[in-house]
Amino acid sequence: MLSFSPGEQFNKKGIMSINIRANTGSMMRSLSEQGTFRNSMYQQGEEKKEKDPTPVPLAVIEGDLTDQVVKNEMNRVQSAGLQSEISHVEEDMSIVQTVARALTHVENSLLKMNELLVLVSDESELNSAVRLTDQTELEQLINQINKIADETSYGQHALLDGSHGVRGVATGKYLEFVGMNADSKTSPISGYQVLVTEVSTRSELQGVRPLTQAMIDNEETLIFEEGGIANRFVTQKGVSVTNTFKRLSRWVAEREIPLEIILNSNQLLHLRHLQFGSSHSFGASSYTPGLISPESQRITYAKPGLNVKGFINAIPSFGHGQFLSAPADADGIGELTVRYTGNEVPADNIAGTVSVSQNGFQFQLGKPVPHIEQLSLGSIHATDLGRETENVSGFQSLQEIDIRTGQRVKDSICVLAKSFAEVIAVKDRVEKFCGITLKTNLQYLQKEYNKQTIFRPNLENSRSAKAFAEITKNIITENAGRSSMAQANQNPKTVLTLLK
Repeated sequence: MLSFSPGEQFNKKGIMSINIRANTGSMMRSLSEQGTFRNSMYQQGEEKKEKDPTPVPLAVIEGDLTDQVVKNEMNRVQSAGLQSEISHVEEDMSIVQTVARALTHVENSLLKMNELLVLVSDESELNSAVRLTDQTELEQLINQINKIADETSYGQHALLDGSHGVRGVATGKYLEFVGMNADSKTSPISGYQVLVTEVSTRSELQGVRPLTQAMIDNEETLIFEEGGIANRFVTQKGVSVTNTFKRLSRWVAEREIPLEIILNSNQLLHLRHLQFGSSHSFGASSYTPGLISPESQRITYAKPGLNVKGFINAIPSFGHGQFLSAPADADGIGELTVRYTGNEVPADNIAGTVSVSQNGFQFQLGKPVPHIEQLSLGSIHATDLGRETENVSGFQSLQEIDIRTGQRVKDSICVLAKSFAEVIAVKDRVEKFCGITLKTNLQYLQKEYNKQTIFRPNLENSRSAKAFAEITKNIITENAGRSSMAQANQNPKTVLTLLK
């Protein structure tokens, strides 16, 4: 049996009618709940998308920035190239700065040596213990220079041992290679031919009357003048002629006069300077006319010696003593110097050949114009400093100097002065190369790199701004549509309109 609630009514046909007004509240609540559910599900979906975002590709814009992209890539390549060049120049600067610091230490050692030699030369009395101590200090300073030459390196490359400088080899009897301009080029395989047309000689003076026992017993007086200094020698009565010559030789050596006594069977007094060339001469006089000077007690000056003369690679060269040097402006062989020690002119004037190898550092600089700069670093070992220095003591290099006698101290100062000049010349060249050539090139490269770095972000920002503007536009349009749908689901009147 059916039962009805008080609100239910039947029409004439017995069909129950629905009171829409009475059910509107429940229906609206149901639709509202469904709209809320849809919105809730939509929000959950959006939150999920935010948690797991899918990459949104940049919008392809009509009339894309093709030219700008190409320029951007070109700038990237140029920036990478500039950065690589900057790194190379910085490494080159490190090498040159290492050399400059080492040369500064060598310079300081040479200054200490000079102070020591000047101090020794000013001593009025010889103190053997002090002199020995000074000699030990001098040797320590020389060893210090050699240590710097041997140990200065960059990576596995020694820098100041001569392996990155000019090297030369002479082929021929009496011919020696001395040195060459640091910027010289490598010689041909056959080398440079050296011709000698005149050998070097020393100034000499010889008497015409032999030394006799009567002259010796008469206390013959001899005066020698060299370098502006005069020395007086007197024979001793009763000493034989032979022993008088020996005594004279010892006397000359003790007073460090750069002369030698040449003995001969005729008992003639024959004097010769120890140094070769026209810049060395001396004078002498005797009490007896003709023994050494034509007139009694009047200085007669010896005829100056001769400098070697010849050609290097067919170029007339300058002689100074036994050394023959090509002109500084000679193409390819500027200041190439050899030494010829022979006493006679060689057959056909051919003294031999000299070959030169240039192994200096090659620095490739690309800006502003691509080119190669060369830096030649010779050896600063003591055996290679101070060469070609004429001296009475016969020192061949800085390695051999000592302070055992006054003359050797003087000659040591001369060799040291030349060594100091050589080191300063190399140091100046290195500092100029680092401070001007490399630094200028580095500043230019950094300036160009900074320009590329500023220009590249401008292109990228322009392209990105347009692309993101298009994306933002699409997102706003899409969100606007979704907002309208959500509002429609939450509006009851709209639903009722659809049901009518």
